[in-house]
Amino acid sequence: MRRSSPARATDSERDNAAALIQQAHADGRLDLTELDERLAAVYSSRTRPELEVLTADLSPVAHGSTADRLVLRSKGSKLARQGAWLVPPRIVVHSEHGRVVLDFTTAVLRSREISVEVDSAHGGVEFVVPQGWIVDLDEVVTEWGRIKNDVVPPVAGMPRLRISGRIEHARITVRHPRRRRWWWPFP
Repeated sequence: MRRSSPARATDSERDNAAALIQQAHADGRLDLTELDERLAAVYSSRTRPELEVLTADLSPVAHGSTADRLVLRSKGSKLARQGAWLVPPRIVVHSEHGRVVLDFTTAVLRSREISVEVDSAHGGVEFVVPQGWIVDLDEVVTEWGRIKNDVVPPVAGMPRLRISGRIEHARITVRHPRRRRWWWPFP
């Protein structure tokens, strides 16, 4: 019987691991020498288990709690979760005349599957996901709304984002992080 080899790491996964290591250095948990050693190892790693070994002792102290459910409410304003935030397995989004942005680019996942329930009226919810993520929008009901999925085809073994709920006169957008152009001075 042939053994399966470990899953290959993606550039996005290496970037996420590097962000976690850099955050640990900024928090004072790693000195400069260990930061350099770990970053060199991250960018030379080939498999996911190699990345997991490098970040196993760096539990995130970023935004977020250890609760299994996060409830976000936006009424007439913008609400965003970005950076190295701790993502629970279940998120509930209520948006009325507001905009919610969930950026998973450098987020720290507690589960390989994330369920997001959306209830939006006259607003919008935007999801920013790394390339290769599996995005499921089949459980969204729209009334005079729009659903736009601009992600590339998924890669087996990547995290799964399940979006469900209802939008009314609203919009759901799923996209990858924008690439920064060398000539554009703003991030």
